[in-house]
Amino acid sequence: MKTYLFSEIASACGGAYYGDPALLSQAVSSIVINSELAKSGSLFIAIHGEKHDGHTFIPVAREKGASLVLCDHALENEPYLLVPDTLKAMHAIAKSYRDKFTIPVIGLTGSAGKTSTKDIVAAALSEKFNVMKTQGNLNNETGAALTIFTLEEAHEVAVVEMGINHFGEIGRIAAFVQPDYCLFTNIGLAHIENFGTREGVFQGKTEMLPHMRAGGRTIANGDDDMLCRIPGALLYGLGESCAVRGTQIEDLILRGMRFTANDGEKHCRMHVPALGVHSVYNALAAVSCGLLLGMKLSEIAAGIETYQPLHGRMNVHELPRYTVIDDTYNANPTSMKASLDVLAKCSGRRVAILGDMRELGVSAPQMHEDIGRYAASLGIERILCVGKESLHMFRAAKEMSADCADYFETQDALLSDLPKLVREGDVILVKASRGMYLEKTVEQLLALANG
Repeated sequence: MKTYLFSEIASACGGAYYGDPALLSQAVSSIVINSELAKSGSLFIAIHGEKHDGHTFIPVAREKGASLVLCDHALENEPYLLVPDTLKAMHAIAKSYRDKFTIPVIGLTGSAGKTSTKDIVAAALSEKFNVMKTQGNLNNETGAALTIFTLEEAHEVAVVEMGINHFGEIGRIAAFVQPDYCLFTNIGLAHIENFGTREGVFQGKTEMLPHMRAGGRTIANGDDDMLCRIPGALLYGLGESCAVRGTQIEDLILRGMRFTANDGEKHCRMHVPALGVHSVYNALAAVSCGLLLGMKLSEIAAGIETYQPLHGRMNVHELPRYTVIDDTYNANPTSMKASLDVLAKCSGRRVAILGDMRELGVSAPQMHEDIGRYAASLGIERILCVGKESLHMFRAAKEMSADCADYFETQDALLSDLPKLVREGDVILVKASRGMYLEKTVEQLLALANG
């Protein structure tokens, strides 16, 4: 961390300090909410989580060497900082620490493709800058704050992903991230149970805008019917109205996408090693960020070429018996259709193993039906539906094509039949929401291929 004193932390959150005054003049080495990560010089923040109360792990944090504990009730052992609300205090500390940096910060959000876009943007910018980015998908109110705490003196650009489930969350995150650039990928149906409509999702996502720093710029998908109306935004996409536009798109199927990036004056042929047309959009977002930060198109192209998808995000396993596309990390209607589009272009018998999409609210049955119909309409030869909600998907696919679909209430039921469901030469897509844990299916597919 950049030099940040315990006294600055106390001042930032307005906490009441109990302990040896000498500690306040020392610098913090790390700020953590996981007690196992605490060490000498650490500040441990006790957060009330959905499943666990961080206060119960204070003894572990102290045992690991934490120098100071931030908590919401008095402790028997000093030192500690006492505050009414530890999450609000964490946000205040994150803002204070963010204020120590003058580097450009890109705040990124959207309904689908956030993490992939974040990683492609970081890959592109890393060709010229020392980039800090959100690790994994630590994009909620605690994850974004922890991301800010990873900023170092040597960093030249930061890319911070922001995810939301409810109104108000983006606003609270953006208040301490204070982005110089606000990047929006798309407005879809993810988490719609909490927002009611796409318009509600749009309102929730754009809570970031009032917190953009003076002189900042908005970057938005110009082909999205809602994002394109953000005043003054730099628009990227495939449409003619987009200032940063992708043309001459070439689908390399399982080898990624090739396209020409145009900025109105110059153009450059680029290759993004990721599957599907949606990857072109992610790359164009990276092009937009790079241009605003003064990069050449050739530099951006070189950076994009280095991108590597995270585990569970359209990872291709080309095996002797068949090919597996592992897209198990998460799913929503938009990303499900995008992955099916990739599968539909593959050669061989195409098999889609599709599980439940979560957090869709009362619209869940209809949206699962839509995916079933869509998969069948693409001519996918086998559609294997897994999970209670996916029964709707199965029935809709069955109506479209009587022989194409099978249903399994549980993953265990699927796994028991899996050896007889797959064939030599298949291309198999596995996709569902994270809570379905279909990576187990991927593991069995890999084992069967190697066995």
